[in-house]
Amino acid sequence: MYLSIYSFYLSINLSIYLSIYLSIYLSIYLSIYQSIYLYIYLSFYLSIYLSIYLSIYLSIYLSIYLSIYLSIYLSIYLSC
Repeated sequence: MYLSIYSFYLSINLSIYLSIYLSIYLSIYLSIYQSIYLYIYLSFYLSIYLSIYLSIYLSIYLSIYLSIYLSIYLSIYLSC
């Protein structure tokens, strides 16, 4: 009788302890893992995105700037 009550009490305590321990461990592990994963993913994604965006933006900007500059320069040069 007492042994079954004790084993029941022990199993409840053990399950509570394990659930608390596992929840704390998993929350810490997942937070660290998620932060590292997000940092690597975001840095990689942002570097690729910025390089593509900057290359497109710079090419468009340079083409517009050069076309305006050359048109002004050629108009001045040809008018003389």
